[in-house]
Amino acid sequence: MTAYEALQANPEFAALRTVSTRLGLDPLQVQGPGGNTSIKCGGIMWVKASGTWLADAETRDIFVPVDYDGLTQAITSDDESADDVGPFTHASENPSGLRASIEATVHASSPAKVVLHTHCVATIAAAIRKDAPAFLAEKLDGLSFAFIPYAKPGSGLARAIRENAPVGTEILVLGNHGLVVCGETVAEADSLLREVSARLTPATKADPADASPALKDRLSGTGWMPVPHRPTQRIALDERLLAIADGRTLYPDHLVFLGPGVTVTMPSETVSQAVARAAQAPFPSKLVLVPGHGAAMPQTASRSELALASAFGDVLTRVDPNASVTRLSRDQEAELLDWDAETYRKSLNKEQSTQRHAT
Repeated sequence: MTAYEALQANPEFAALRTVSTRLGLDPLQVQGPGGNTSIKCGGIMWVKASGTWLADAETRDIFVPVDYDGLTQAITSDDESADDVGPFTHASENPSGLRASIEATVHASSPAKVVLHTHCVATIAAAIRKDAPAFLAEKLDGLSFAFIPYAKPGSGLARAIRENAPVGTEILVLGNHGLVVCGETVAEADSLLREVSARLTPATKADPADASPALKDRLSGTGWMPVPHRPTQRIALDERLLAIADGRTLYPDHLVFLGPGVTVTMPSETVSQAVARAAQAPFPSKLVLVPGHGAAMPQTASRSELALASAFGDVLTRVDPNASVTRLSRDQEAELLDWDAETYRKSLNKEQSTQRHAT
């Protein structure tokens, strides 16, 4: 029996596919091709492939076999070869040629058999707070967790986990990034994820809103449209949320799919001038906020871009009104924009998005 055949016969893998699908279909946990899950079997770590969608876990082969021991050794020795997961992939068990997620290093950082990583919006709303460590200590009291200050996914994030989380820590809250839970079974990991998400979900959040009737008219002829998600529209209509949004990037996937931060229309320019400015930037912004009117994005937006534009509203409407936030630095934005792994991920997602629309 091959490693792949053994995996298919493993009931825990079937359970992982079921949980992965559920998470992938929940926009409050996973947006577009974000998030990843894994299971370790016989020295092989099967982890979601880059650019694939967790929502497809039960209908497509989206898991890539990675040499767990080899990748772990590279991580613990601070070998930057861990940033390219390709050499650690078992090619004979990977006929589709998919590439393991760069976040395979997160999964390899834990000895647990099952690891679930999501971009839970309630967790991100907590993880971008300047007082995140103290806030999390209160909310997650009694749980085995660690807060990991932001680090670029790959060997840098694996190092940050090693430096901040004792071996065996079950829950990792990644600063400005998301949630990781670890368990010996899928049910155990899933239970932890549900518990953390519930504890971090605020009792109240900003109400969703509609864009002003004039916004669509102002966007006429620009190739842009109102964002079809009412929580994101709320941002432009709420001075507090607008102040949080108007600045550098808050978390990586926003940057990868929507560009750095957002573009806010200035009092001296028209909406058409603002969207033109956003599109012509060195790294174009695909989210424009028009104060008092609403949020806009290109009419050609992909499913991933639509998902991340919606997530931005879901995150910000959950941020505590009295909390201050921390952002990625310009250097951190720059290193993500020049990230070859993300270039691959975006190109693969674009190809799959095209195939989805054609079917």
